[in-house]
Amino acid sequence: MLKKYRHKFIALNMITVGLVLIITFSYIGFELYRNNYSELKNVMSLVVKPWNTSHSDDHTYDRDNQPPEKPDQKNNGQNTQQAQPDNADNAHPPEPKNSQKSRGKTEGTLYKNDDIYTYFYNSEKNTVIVLSEFNGYNGDLKELMKKVSEQKENFGFLDEYRIIYYRERTENNAFKVAVTDKWYIESIVLRISLILFAAFLITMGLVYLISMRLARIAARPMEKAFEMERQFVRDISHDLKTPVTVILVNNSILRSNPQTSISDNMQWIQSTDTAAKNMMNMVSEMLTLSQLESTDIRVERETVPLSQTAEKTVLQLESVAYENGIELKTEIEKDLDILAVSDHVKRICSGLIENALKYEPSGGCVTVKVCAAKKNTVFSVHNRKSYIPSQELVHVFESFYRGDKTRASKMGHGLGLPIIKRMTELSGAELNVKSSENEGTLFSVFFESA
Repeated sequence: MLKKYRHKFIALNMITVGLVLIITFSYIGFELYRNNYSELKNVMSLVVKPWNTSHSDDHTYDRDNQPPEKPDQKNNGQNTQQAQPDNADNAHPPEPKNSQKSRGKTEGTLYKNDDIYTYFYNSEKNTVIVLSEFNGYNGDLKELMKKVSEQKENFGFLDEYRIIYYRERTENNAFKVAVTDKWYIESIVLRISLILFAAFLITMGLVYLISMRLARIAARPMEKAFEMERQFVRDISHDLKTPVTVILVNNSILRSNPQTSISDNMQWIQSTDTAAKNMMNMVSEMLTLSQLESTDIRVERETVPLSQTAEKTVLQLESVAYENGIELKTEIEKDLDILAVSDHVKRICSGLIENALKYEPSGGCVTVKVCAAKKNTVFSVHNRKSYIPSQELVHVFESFYRGDKTRASKMGHGLGLPIIKRMTELSGAELNVKSSENEGTLFSVFFESA
């Protein structure tokens, strides 16, 4: 089941991150495209700035797309265009081709003038002056220039010719025109798309690996919770099985001898009573622990006389210590008060002392101590001759946990210490345990002094 949840978590995480990346990369791609488109417009506008130098080396373009004749040659009857417009002042003569190529090469630009081709077009005379020939275009330049001159915008696309143009109008319906192949902007779009797609794949791969790792980390508390739940079911089944079996067996014996008196069956009746009380006690502890672990539980701390509470608890349990052959010592400083929950402090003191008396062997010694330590007041219970193995020490505050040796020989449901642990937390205290074979076991509760 947990594996299925991990896969769902990874899938949901990948979908969410993927959508975010698609939106982010789409926006980045659009901005990069728009910036490059704007940069291309700026470069082309620089190319068609007014020309102030002589154009004696420029050429005209004839209808056959052949190099023009020099001015001193005869036309031989062919319909070629003039090298210059008739009115030189109105034509705004362009600068030489070599000079024009150096214009627009600004630092950091993605475009070079080698990619941009410039023309001077007089719409009235239908003449085209070639400043840098567009080798990628094999059609009629006059038709192309006429199409450019008819456009509403000074900068844009001509999809039918697959070019990008920029024009600037001069006097007498003359135009300075810069054109470039549409592939230049398409190549940028393709390059940006490939880079962003590669970045998307790499990022999604990293997200997948991270999600796998996070899913395993996130599932650990769930796995532990499921394991604790399974352990809880096993433990409670074990603890309930015995008293239920005793009750059923006793009832069976009583039914098999209906003619006997109550006094003759008193041992079976008492056995049934003991088993029922044991079950009731376990259910009560389970309810108590459940209430203490509720997230919305509210408690109010107050001043509690710890010294007096500890002394009263010791007096109540002296008879138990005497019956078990255990010496019960006290080292309690007078008049030490703490900030805690009064009912919880009573249960903490009695629970820790009862736990110590339960596991201390006959002839042993249990010491109860209350003392001041810096900002805290410490209540401790020390078993001299019993200890908890290190592999079990980390589990003593888990519900239903009991070591193998104690499970077989001692009564209890493994709920006492978890309840005490939770009560110390609600009282703002800290519960620690130390145990070794030489020193025995020491439980210490650090309360906040009043």
